[in-house]
Amino acid sequence: MIQGAQSVYRTLNILKMIIQRGESPTTLKEVSEAIEITTSTAHRLLSVLVDSGFLSFDIKKKTYIVGPDSMIYSGLSMGHYIRTNYGTRAGNVARLFGYTTSLFVRMGDDCKCVGIYQGTNVIQLAACRPGEKAPLGFGSPCLGILASLDPVEVNGILDRNDDRLKDSLLVDRKALIDYVDISRTLGYGYAESLLVQGGLGVSYPLKYEGEVVGALAVDALIGREWDAKREELVAYLKRNLS
Repeated sequence: MIQGAQSVYRTLNILKMIIQRGESPTTLKEVSEAIEITTSTAHRLLSVLVDSGFLSFDIKKKTYIVGPDSMIYSGLSMGHYIRTNYGTRAGNVARLFGYTTSLFVRMGDDCKCVGIYQGTNVIQLAACRPGEKAPLGFGSPCLGILASLDPVEVNGILDRNDDRLKDSLLVDRKALIDYVDISRTLGYGYAESLLVQGGLGVSYPLKYEGEVVGALAVDALIGREWDAKREELVAYLKRNLS
C-alpha cells in the first residue's frame, strides 16, 4: 500500500465491492463490515462516490448500487444502466401524470421491458410486463427507438420482424411507417391504436454515449384527459430526459 493513500484504497475497495455485487443493492452496514471501517468513515466515502456519480443511493431503501456515471459500467447490463439512470424519473412521470410509465432497452431487433411504474388513473395500459421482450415495431414504446434510426435501418428491422408484428398490430406496415415518420418529426415516439383500439403512447429515446439504447414509454387512452395533459407531459419528458 502506498503511504498516505489509505482513503483512496478504501474508496476503490468499496467501489469494487459494489460493482461485483452487480444489481444487488448494498447497505452502509455491509460496506462497513466488509471493508472493516467504521460506519461514519464508510458513509463519508460512499457519499463521495455518490456525489461523483460512481454510485447511486436509494433514499427509501438506504442502499447503494453502481451509478450511471461509473467508468466501469461496461461490465453491467444496459438494462441495469437504464433502470439506474432513469428509474426515478419514470416513477415521477407516473406519479405526476397518472399514466403507466415503462422503461425499455434495445436488444438488436427487439426491445425488452426492464421497469414499469404504475400511475394513479383508474385505467392503466402497458405494452409489456417487466422482463418481456417484443420485436421493434411492437407498439408505441418502440417508436422512440425506431424514429431515431436511419430509414434504411428501420425498414430492415421491420422486414425481419414482419411475421411477428402481423400477429400483434392493429395497423398495416404503411401505417406503422407513417407513425415512425411522424415520430421522427416530433422528436419522440407517438402512435395511436397500434395494439389496443383507443390506446396511445408516447416514448422518448434514451441514449448512452450518443447512441439510442432504449426508451421511456407512457401509455394512455385517447380522450379529453390526455388532450389536457399531452403538451405538459411532452415538455416534462424533453426537459428531464434530453
